[in-house]
Amino acid sequence: MTYTLNKSHFLSGLQCHKRLWHEVNHQSPTPSISPDQQRIIDQGQEVGQYARLRFPDGLLIEGHGHQAIQATKDAIAAGSTCLFEAAFQYDGILIRADILQRHPDNTWTLIEVKSSTKAKTEHLWDVAIQHYVLTGVGLNICDAALMLINSRDCYYPDLFSLFTIQDVTQEVEPLVQQIPGHLEQFKRIHGLADPPERSIGQHCSTPHDCPFQNTCWHHVPVESIFTIPYLTWAKKHTLIQQGVFAIADLPSDFQLTENQQAYVDAVQQNQPQINHAGIAVSLAELIFPIHFFDFETLNPAIPRFDGLKPFEQFPFQYSCHVLQDNGTLELHDYLHEEPTDPRLPLVEALVEHIAPVGSVVVYHKSFEGERLRNLAQIFPKYAEALLSIEARLWDQETIFKQHYRHPAFLGRTSIKKVLPVVVPGLNYNSLEVQNGAIAQAIWDAMICTEDPTVRQQLRKDLRDYCTQDTFAMFKIHEALLKLVG
Repeated sequence: MTYTLNKSHFLSGLQCHKRLWHEVNHQSPTPSISPDQQRIIDQGQEVGQYARLRFPDGLLIEGHGHQAIQATKDAIAAGSTCLFEAAFQYDGILIRADILQRHPDNTWTLIEVKSSTKAKTEHLWDVAIQHYVLTGVGLNICDAALMLINSRDCYYPDLFSLFTIQDVTQEVEPLVQQIPGHLEQFKRIHGLADPPERSIGQHCSTPHDCPFQNTCWHHVPVESIFTIPYLTWAKKHTLIQQGVFAIADLPSDFQLTENQQAYVDAVQQNQPQINHAGIAVSLAELIFPIHFFDFETLNPAIPRFDGLKPFEQFPFQYSCHVLQDNGTLELHDYLHEEPTDPRLPLVEALVEHIAPVGSVVVYHKSFEGERLRNLAQIFPKYAEALLSIEARLWDQETIFKQHYRHPAFLGRTSIKKVLPVVVPGLNYNSLEVQNGAIAQAIWDAMICTEDPTVRQQLRKDLRDYCTQDTFAMFKIHEALLKLVG
């Protein structure tokens, strides 16, 4: 049997032997890529392209497999001093090195580019496996580095300081020594007729979500120990070892916090726990007109507009349902439809749509609050109005953290979990955009497309999603009022 693994396979093997077996044997279909996942992939490629600009003498190795390997050999023989995506194979491992720099003494520096602001353990292993292969084919690697995003000192439009280069040679060297042992294990796993046994656990989502999780988690019930709020993995692993997965099977003497125990009690009794008085007191704080408000934002690795840093959030859309004291409900919204800076036109619309008085209901108010304070700093002309809105924020999620627990929330308080329980029949299932991450990807697609039909559909999808968020808050508000009379 031909044994060939790529770098991704090796990293998967470090995470879980069972995941590696599924990947190399193709026994389970890999799920299709969602728009938000594709956006992450595209962003990584864009970061890689920007990184190459720092090395103007670099040569990009084209092609795949043996063609790329031969092109790499030819480039090295021809005296190239910097290679991008150089391909090598050694000991059954095929790699593509982001950047290789040759020095006058014929030693090489290996640089791995990451769309991250700090080095992570998986990044070090990434560099280590490349170091192992490069040394194996005869290259003298004098040092290894990570090229990371500089989110502290880089501001658009000056992208010269977009990256920092961190030497990781000393951290990588001991990992390189462990690679032969891992490869022996992986070769054995590669040849197995059936997947190796492996219990579920934290490794199923760390450092990355496993695409085969459904295969391994099929026995886990909906109301499982994994839904208990803020339960540590140490406690989860204790229960896994005991074969306890359902909350119904949780030992009565298992130590939990007060909040965790309240959730467990609600599940085991199959009854919601509702503090009617607490809800009534909270709702009494609201002042008409009541604005139900939500931002949609983007935080690209490479900043696009003046003054923004890498990964800094900027809003491109909002929705606002306004409830008057006579019961009328009005919708106001804004969606930026061009690849220009959306912040100023969004702010100008926002201060018109939100009245100078009245509560502003949001869900998880720290997010909206930070966006409003940031916009107030950027646009001092509108600072007073924006800070007034920020001061009037009222967090609907607090109700479900403090006064309303339901087994069907599955230990969470997000609006996606709360809405279909509190307002039966209303959910996000029919929407093309299902969450904020997908909204980011759809907005990027909308502002880039030149097809008017596609643009119109994406615009509708974004508006449907954002207005659903604020309409959902309004309907939850109605349900809570009815609940407390």
